[in-house]
Amino acid sequence: MRKTLVLSILLVILLASCTVTEDLTISDGASSSSSDINVQQFFVDVIQDYSQFMPSGSENIMDSAIRTFAGQIEDAEAGWNTVFIKDGENSYTGVFNFSSIETLADELGGGSQSIITQTGNSLTFNCNIDNYKELENIVPFLADPNISVYLAEYNIGYSEQDYMDMITFAIGAEAPEALRSSMIEINITVPGSITSISGAVKTGDNTLTFSFPLIDFLLLAEPLAFSVQWN
Repeated sequence: MRKTLVLSILLVILLASCTVTEDLTISDGASSSSSDINVQQFFVDVIQDYSQFMPSGSENIMDSAIRTFAGQIEDAEAGWNTVFIKDGENSYTGVFNFSSIETLADELGGGSQSIITQTGNSLTFNCNIDNYKELENIVPFLADPNISVYLAEYNIGYSEQDYMDMITFAIGAEAPEALRSSMIEINITVPGSITSISGAVKTGDNTLTFSFPLIDFLLLAEPLAFSVQWN
């Protein structure tokens, strides 16, 4: 499996116009993840044209990615009970259980990583340009040369307008508006009362939300980061 907090956030992030909502429940026993992923058709068509990871048969690029992803979850020791369902033309829902999200990220990345850190009463997420290679280890699809040109390492120093100009040229006039409306939202429930939080919004005694526009990931001009502690 190539999945963690990072990848319900990221499996479709690279497809450039999407809405991803990730609900994570961290518990002292089996934790759980629930994802809703929606991608606009014209971006699927563009990626289908450019990506070397071409699906077979009647599958489009998203169908293939989601199917492969679900199989990888079942292959991971730290993830199980995986079900992903296509519930619309380019929309999917998925659930799975995991033990420790840090252990899962380490396993998927083939070694220790610094993006996700979990202790008995804390969780930290920090994705930045310096640890981006770790993210590519966790999600190899991001390193595909036909895809990576649209992602952060190739866009260092780009302003948002620079990126919009580039994406308009590469994909079409629809791209900037669709991209600006694309958001990633992570809702997290922790197994205790929150005592400290940074970079995210506390929504209840034991719940928080971390959200950001997709363009912030595509540029990574600033780290995408949050931390939370509970008792």
